[in-house]
Amino acid sequence: MRIPRNIFLIFAFVSISTTSVFSQIKNQGAIGSVTIDGKVWNQIAMRPVIPFGKWGVALDLVFYFDAEGNIHSDEWDFSSGNAIKNTLIDKIYYIRYGFPGSPTYAKIGALDHVDLGYGILVSGYANNMLYPQDRKIGLSFEKNSKSSNIEIFINDFKENIGLIGGRYKTKKLLGLPIGFSIVSDRNQFLGLKDSDGDGRPNAVDDFPNNDTWWVDTDGDGIADNDPGELDIDGDGITDTLDSRIPGYTGETVILDNDILRKGEPINLSKDKDKIMAFAIDIGYPLLKREKISLSIYAQMAQMIGNTADPASENLLTLGRGLVPFGLSSAFGPARFNFEYRIIPDGRFEFNYWNRLYEIERVSLTKTSNNQINLKTKESRLGRFGEQKGYFTRLRLNMGSLIEAGASYHDMLGDIWSLSDQSYVQKKNQTFLASLRLKKSISRIKYA
Repeated sequence: MRIPRNIFLIFAFVSISTTSVFSQIKNQGAIGSVTIDGKVWNQIAMRPVIPFGKWGVALDLVFYFDAEGNIHSDEWDFSSGNAIKNTLIDKIYYIRYGFPGSPTYAKIGALDHVDLGYGILVSGYANNMLYPQDRKIGLSFEKNSKSSNIEIFINDFKENIGLIGGRYKTKKLLGLPIGFSIVSDRNQFLGLKDSDGDGRPNAVDDFPNNDTWWVDTDGDGIADNDPGELDIDGDGITDTLDSRIPGYTGETVILDNDILRKGEPINLSKDKDKIMAFAIDIGYPLLKREKISLSIYAQMAQMIGNTADPASENLLTLGRGLVPFGLSSAFGPARFNFEYRIIPDGRFEFNYWNRLYEIERVSLTKTSNNQINLKTKESRLGRFGEQKGYFTRLRLNMGSLIEAGASYHDMLGDIWSLSDQSYVQKKNQTFLASLRLKKSISRIKYA
């Protein structure tokens, strides 16, 4: 089976100043090296953001060249009308209208950070984690007024809207900001690439560039259903004596009664695994001034779907998560959040749709007979039992130069132990930290 193409990026972003008529164009670039199909290529990339009033267009202009100066042509293919269309579309990183928080905001293309409400379901979601080998065209939309807010996001139109979420917040109920959120991934397997469009993802398709064949049990390059395949399982015994054998004119005779066939791979058009969730949140502002704000909130979410019982492999319904108390504050350049969290019945994960979701959406494992199994993120939620704990996050703008952030998640409760083959009480902890340079130092913006 062909191994899917992997591209590894090692890069540094550079900030490029512009003058005169181009002074409003913000520009970032990337220099470094990438590995494409086992070969190292040098990379030069430009990502200018061009404003047009309330509009903005970010372009993605990338050149890969090897040690001999040969340019990797896949990104600049003008050989046909369809190739020209795809090349030009791929050069648009995103198009936006307005900015987050403005009366109307929309962004189509790459999404680098999406939140819904206080983030119990969606927090920091990004559809560009596998960029550029997987280019998604998503949507982030906001409609804001004094009495209500609407937020919508879509992960990828090329998936025919596989993942979609939305939130409606109103102040007309009880006079407090109350939000209602819903998220749905209609088929988690849609995150897998299918180059030939036959419905079988490349990872489990023995012929990823041929939409006629997809199973080759013995790995000899001839599909099981190909008339030219005389020994499906490669055991050295011809399966059937028939007219396909040169010179044979007699009746069909079955020679191999014990053919070990490879299983049929998943078909994206028929085999679907859906997951949904809904949430409600309510807030109460305690203090709001120009540079200082303080509010408390509570939120609850219920996931809808099934996961596997780690002991019996039976299907279990997903659980719910509660935040009976949350605190959000802003003091000048600092933003702080604290939450007390409860998972009363297990089978739930806070911030399920996060920055890594497109990577964790489906994972691949190999069995002892070299079969590939696909496991969704949802199927692994069964390892979480009842848990309680807290979450805290701090974001700090350190002048005009640096933006820093850190978050800590500390839960105590039941987690499935593979060694004990039972639930054991243990800590479930996560610490994340980030540092971003907002202005260039020696022409380096991100390092």
